[in-house]
Amino acid sequence: MSDEQTAIGAGGPAELVGLLGEQCALYEQLAVLSDSQRRLIRGGEPEKLLALLGDRQRLLDRVEALAERMRPYQKAWPEMRGRLRPEVAGQVDHLLARMNGLLGSILERDKADAQLLAARKSATGQEMSAVKAGRTAGAAYVATAYGTTSQRDWTDQ
Repeated sequence: MSDEQTAIGAGGPAELVGLLGEQCALYEQLAVLSDSQRRLIRGGEPEKLLALLGDRQRLLDRVEALAERMRPYQKAWPEMRGRLRPEVAGQVDHLLARMNGLLGSILERDKADAQLLAARKSATGQEMSAVKAGRTAGAAYVATAYGTTSQRDWTDQ
């Protein structure tokens, strides 16, 4: 067993690069779903959005499982990184940089999407208040015009 494999464990550098490659591929899939998420939010398609969020959760579960497999590498990272051959270290660095870029982009889009959803929620609340005020004014008009009051409001049901 080489020094590189001893430092990294039985799987060696190939396993490390493979795990990082898998994580990177999952982050790329999450980025695609993140783009779709934005379109569904803007398009007002809640059923499709819920399905997409389920898909995202399944991918996140896979990311978490991979992260668990990466823990031994992370614990001794400085030592392991120092023992990697330059070409393997370059591969690892490239994959880590790619993942960090994807993750940052996903997090930014998620933050913007959360703000968009909050704005939509607020607007919907204001619209509902306006509808209720309109119903109240209508009921008052009927009471004034016909000398009766409404017995029930549809929101009482």
